[in-house]
Amino acid sequence: MNRKTLALTTSLFVAVMTSTAFGQGFFDGLMDRMTDSAQQKTQDRINQRIDQSIDKAIDKTEDSMVCVATDQECLQRAKDQGKKVVAGAGQSDTVKCVVTDTDCLKRAKATGKKVELVEAEDLPGDTMRCSMSDSGCLAKAKELGKKVEITD
Repeated sequence: MNRKTLALTTSLFVAVMTSTAFGQGFFDGLMDRMTDSAQQKTQDRINQRIDQSIDKAIDKTEDSMVCVATDQECLQRAKDQGKKVVAGAGQSDTVKCVVTDTDCLKRAKATGKKVELVEAEDLPGDTMRCSMSDSGCLAKAKELGKKVEITD
């Protein structure tokens, strides 16, 4: 081999080795960037789903009101505002009773609930509880157009 051929072969060998090393580094870098991009897209989608869940929860909260089933004012406000009513778990420790409704008072005591004394017309629903011997309660129920549940 002459000197010219040796120099040319050496140059070719160095060029091939350099391009192979460069190519390998290029593909490694490309794979790293693809992996990073896939991880970022996955994280972005997870964050998007979390945001959507939070938005749904907030929308539900804004579209509903918490009311005790016996709180007619709250129920009416919810209806007027076009909101759904959600039963209030922590607020159901009070029972509305008329002073003369001893059964209501006994049930409240037995269940450990507080009693809110109200007039008969302030009771929720369309039924009043009256004793057969309580003519005042029976007359009030008739006057208010409510059904009567006899307690004795």
